[in-house]
Amino acid sequence: MTPVVALDLKRITAEVAARHGMLLRPDDPAMLLVTMNEVVLQQVIGSIEAHAEEMVAGIEVGFRSAQREALGSVEREARKAGIAVREEIQKDIDAGRLHARELIVELNRAYTRSAVRRWVAIGVVFASGLLVLGVGLGVLLARVLK
Repeated sequence: MTPVVALDLKRITAEVAARHGMLLRPDDPAMLLVTMNEVVLQQVIGSIEAHAEEMVAGIEVGFRSAQREALGSVEREARKAGIAVREEIQKDIDAGRLHARELIVELNRAYTRSAVRRWVAIGVVFASGLLVLGVGLGVLLARVLK
């Protein structure tokens, strides 16, 4: 509440005399009305100040509540966004794993085919070598035994 400023009765009586040409004394009934108006105005101003303080307090409470609500909303949205990003990253990781598995399977098939071809070629070479060796031994034995 703001400090109450007392009325300057001398100034008031001087102003009335200057404007209306009437001289008021401090014990004049008109001065009683001035004092009564002063008291009423002080009460009204005090009531207005108290109401204004209540309104300011209510606005501050509302502002804090809105601020907490907004902060909670931002936090929830940030969490949702984080979860969405995490899910997308996980999808990318899973897709990468699947692609890597497919490449490994494909490499295994390619390696298996080349390994089979290699073993077949080695088998054919050894079989040919054994055939030549068998024929050579057969011819040699045939000459020796003759």
